[in-house]
Amino acid sequence: MMATRTRGAAAWQVVLVAQGLVLVVLGLAGLVSGGWQTSGDYPALWIFQFNAAHSSLLLGWGVLAVVASWWRWSTAAFAAAQMVGGILLFLYGTAESTVGESRTVLSLDPAENFLHAGLAVLGFLILCGVASAPARGPRPRRAVHHGH
Repeated sequence: MMATRTRGAAAWQVVLVAQGLVLVVLGLAGLVSGGWQTSGDYPALWIFQFNAAHSSLLLGWGVLAVVASWWRWSTAAFAAAQMVGGILLFLYGTAESTVGESRTVLSLDPAENFLHAGLAVLGFLILCGVASAPARGPRPRRAVHHGH
């Protein structure tokens, strides 16, 4: 049995599901590695230092990504929100963490700031992909009759 190739908006919806699952794993890893405590930073996957607030945000955003992927319009809306939110979190986290990493509620380190920048870029790519995909599948060709 051959696998069917996913095209158009559906392909970008699959990307959004994959992203959502990665964020759910990151959020759970941050909560589990911190012992579900409400304060302090805890390492998650050797790179990130998540506190409970940031882990919960990632977990919730991942679940929303999976739910938003069900419809084309919600995929586009979610991607747009992610693009804007990712840029704002990157700028806020970068500006505040230059003074001190503990100044932000989410306790953002450079790795988390670049995670937000990457999510903004991914949101932009998903939005462009969904917006540029045809609204419907390919139209069936009409038979041309040459004859009398």
